[in-house]
Amino acid sequence: MRIPELLAPVGSMEHLKVAINAGASSVYLSGKEYGARKYATNFTLDEINDAINTAHMHNVKVYVTVNTLIKEDELEDVINYVSKLYAMGVDAVLVQDLGLIELINKHVPKLKIHASTQITCENQLKVDYLKSKGIKRIVLPREMKKEEIESLDKDMEYEIFAHGALCYSYSGQCLMSSFKGGRSGNRGTCAQPCRQKYKIDGIKKEDYYLSPCDLSLFDKLKDISQMNISCIKIEGRMRNKEYLAIVISAYRKALNKLKSNKELKNENISLVFNRGFCTGLFDDNPKRSLKAGHIGLKIGRVIDSQKNQIAIRLDDSVRSIPENGDGLLIIKNNDDYGFEISQPPIVTSLNHFKKGKFKQMKDLTRKDRVLVIKKVWQNKKSTFNLNESDVYLTKRNNLTKKVKEIESKGSSFVKSKLILTFSIKNKFPLLKGRLTLANKKEFNCEVVGNTPFEKPLKKSVSADTVKKQLQKTDNYPYQITQINVNYDGTLFIPISKINELRRNLFEKLEKEVVESFKHDTKTIKLEQNKKENDESACSISFYTNNLKHLEHIENVKRVYLEIPNADESLSLTNPNYNLNHMVNFIKKAYEISYNKDYELIWKWPDITHDSLIKTLNKVRGILNKMHYSLPIMSNSFNAEYGFYSMNVTNNATIDSLENYKIVTLSPELTKKDYEDIIKNCKNPQKVEILVQGSVELMKTRYPLLNEKESKRNYKNYLIDKKNNRYPIHKSISSQELTIFNDSEISLLGEIEHLKNINYKNFAIDGRYKDDDYYKIVEVYTDALNGHVDENKLRKYSSKNTLANY
Repeated sequence: MRIPELLAPVGSMEHLKVAINAGASSVYLSGKEYGARKYATNFTLDEINDAINTAHMHNVKVYVTVNTLIKEDELEDVINYVSKLYAMGVDAVLVQDLGLIELINKHVPKLKIHASTQITCENQLKVDYLKSKGIKRIVLPREMKKEEIESLDKDMEYEIFAHGALCYSYSGQCLMSSFKGGRSGNRGTCAQPCRQKYKIDGIKKEDYYLSPCDLSLFDKLKDISQMNISCIKIEGRMRNKEYLAIVISAYRKALNKLKSNKELKNENISLVFNRGFCTGLFDDNPKRSLKAGHIGLKIGRVIDSQKNQIAIRLDDSVRSIPENGDGLLIIKNNDDYGFEISQPPIVTSLNHFKKGKFKQMKDLTRKDRVLVIKKVWQNKKSTFNLNESDVYLTKRNNLTKKVKEIESKGSSFVKSKLILTFSIKNKFPLLKGRLTLANKKEFNCEVVGNTPFEKPLKKSVSADTVKKQLQKTDNYPYQITQINVNYDGTLFIPISKINELRRNLFEKLEKEVVESFKHDTKTIKLEQNKKENDESACSISFYTNNLKHLEHIENVKRVYLEIPNADESLSLTNPNYNLNHMVNFIKKAYEISYNKDYELIWKWPDITHDSLIKTLNKVRGILNKMHYSLPIMSNSFNAEYGFYSMNVTNNATIDSLENYKIVTLSPELTKKDYEDIIKNCKNPQKVEILVQGSVELMKTRYPLLNEKESKRNYKNYLIDKKNNRYPIHKSISSQELTIFNDSEISLLGEIEHLKNINYKNFAIDGRYKDDDYYKIVEVYTDALNGHVDENKLRKYSSKNTLANY
């Protein structure tokens, strides 16, 4: 059994102390820039330094998140920022940007890098690539199933999220906030459009279709301890200290119990912020949240409601009995009502309640309990019929007491072991200490007092008295395991001087421990790429999954072909790949394209778990035997072409992808970003820009509809409150859905500028478009020749937008 590291979120110095006291093995935090939670309080550089020092004294590791995408004009600043973190002694940095990984390896090679979940490392090919880049740990996507994690190479540290909010989209693969709210999740400013209500075309009811319940793997810790998982992570850098204290301490106690093969139950974690809990895709059990905010702990159902009284049949398993001052939430269909209990409630038996008696139960752990609450209603809105409503306990007053106990009496998970030796040297007291940290680092220090021992005028200081004073730890995270006193107890010295001696030694040890993690550093100056003269002509690429496009399309250099799923329903299933469909589709496409002027490239899905990669390679093998060989577009670092979901935002990333012929820049970039990249790009032929098409807003592995809803007559459109319609399509794996933007990106009016600043490759996305959409290529061909016709563009495209450009 392997007890994983417990990693806690920290948004401030106050939260750091709570996390340490609650029992975290490590913490993750962010500076004011480059962190994926920009709206958390976060830390200044001086505060990060203090946090690292404090944590290391308590044998707690510190990981700093530098997990946003880095723009071209930020590269030098961010590598110098990371260099300062290394100098402070940070244990690792979490990184999303592939270019930043390259820069760290070059300029700060001894700094440990953890690959952020934003990288979306869902298969062995990506694990192998990140390992080749010196990555020490990978934070796996929340969407990975237990068996998929177990199948990964054991020669890597894996970290998983165990508790907290779930994103509907794969992290790093969501552009919805960016395109619909102007705030990028990849830049730490997500507006959370997924937490709003939407409709599905054909289903009238609005619901939180994109809002999963929160994750809790508390009851799965035994399974996790038997897997190749090094670390479990608590989400919540923007949560309050009550959340941190309760959740971290619960997981710490449960992990400790596992050492003796015991398991714990804990209801308190449901009483701090949550949208309802599920185990997500870890064991394939995701659920949709009932509301956007806090739900709490489900305690039972209403069995009777009257004008001034409510009776709740408590679930037999519940041990948290509501008290006066606690908060309740009642949910029925689309209605909910929350209130605070204003009178001491009565717990009676179901039998007594049916007889109209309200006799208080003595044993509150018995079954068949009914909670009777008086004086509930406070407004007319709350008078809807509550019978058969679910009831949740949302707040417990006694939790405040528990949090204060953790804040004041808590202690770090592992204390350093200290051996003290006291003696007298030339009449002066001498105190030696040998401190051993959890990582086996050892420190030996000694201090000499400035006041000598003297012959006593009245009473000497005994050896026991000296030992008693040395036993005090002064709130230092030391466990004194041994005290040696080499003194016969016949002399005198003020007790205050012994205390001073002890404090001086502790301070000296602290300084030595802190300094042992520090490193030297220097300012880094990045060299500019040497630009190559490139007089080559511009070219157009076209994405499609429509064979009719292949028959008629002209004036394109490349066609990226994606295999559509034969089943366009919104239901997600376990892998059941249709090999014949895949082979026949590519075969037909190859035969249509054989004598065409364009190069046909097979675009693999952006999300490719290992089972899908195995199938795609099988299809590829069959096609090769038939002499239908195609180059591949894939994000798994095993291809020649890269899609924009690789999140390329700077030249360091472009240069790091050495095997790729062409990579497509992120559509989140602005005009200035495009200008900055091409100005420093040493090979313009390697980059491509999406100039027309519907951008992929979300890629998800969570079902959009439940079983009941999936049987209704619906169309594949998500509809928001403004009646914008977002097309939804299922990937060839049948395990993922992609939600596309309701409008198209269009840079037609900027083509001349992009061409003049040396961009060479322009892409049009025609997937899931009408049969004649290929004609839009003609519009862009004319634009490259100096003639822009926006009226002609509107003839073939849906409503357009310049997006972030």
